[in-house]
Amino acid sequence: MALHKNKMFGLRLLTRFLSSPGQKGFQHTNPRTLETLAFEEVRSSSTDKPHTYTAFVLHGLLGSRRNWRAFSRNIASFLSKSSPPSEWRMVLVDLRNHGKSAEVEGLDPPHNMFTAAKDLANLVKAQGWDWPDVVMGHSMGGKVALQFAESCARGDYGDSATLPKQVNSCGCWILSLER
Repeated sequence: MALHKNKMFGLRLLTRFLSSPGQKGFQHTNPRTLETLAFEEVRSSSTDKPHTYTAFVLHGLLGSRRNWRAFSRNIASFLSKSSPPSEWRMVLVDLRNHGKSAEVEGLDPPHNMFTAAKDLANLVKAQGWDWPDVVMGHSMGGKVALQFAESCARGDYGDSATLPKQVNSCGCWILSLER
């Protein structure tokens, strides 16, 4: 039964991807609803201290934010005990069409790295947050993290956007189009 559910989810995701319009020019402006990506915060301590730094944690293809809870708790705890101690807020994000974000209306095609990265910028703006200090991602999340940093550097998200101090991408295959 569980295997059948996973196959059906994968088939729905593949169908959404294949029915997305092309990526010509990456200039897709679509009116969005007020809904944003699903996320959860993990703090380095249970105290009410304000956080010093923010890290976005992005999952891989067919994953969700839940995959990174234990990792995020451990790294936030380790950083809070480092010298000098710092309070970290880890924001675990469900990327478009994954986890709880699959239920969000208004995340329209094209479903590509550019729009997935823009979803992160929209989340920052909608929540009224400062821009993240660190963005880390695994596999597809790594590609989104790299696109987010590139778009911040280009100024795609406006003058208030700041480039993350660090971007970590693991297990990310970057295809070269050069011959």
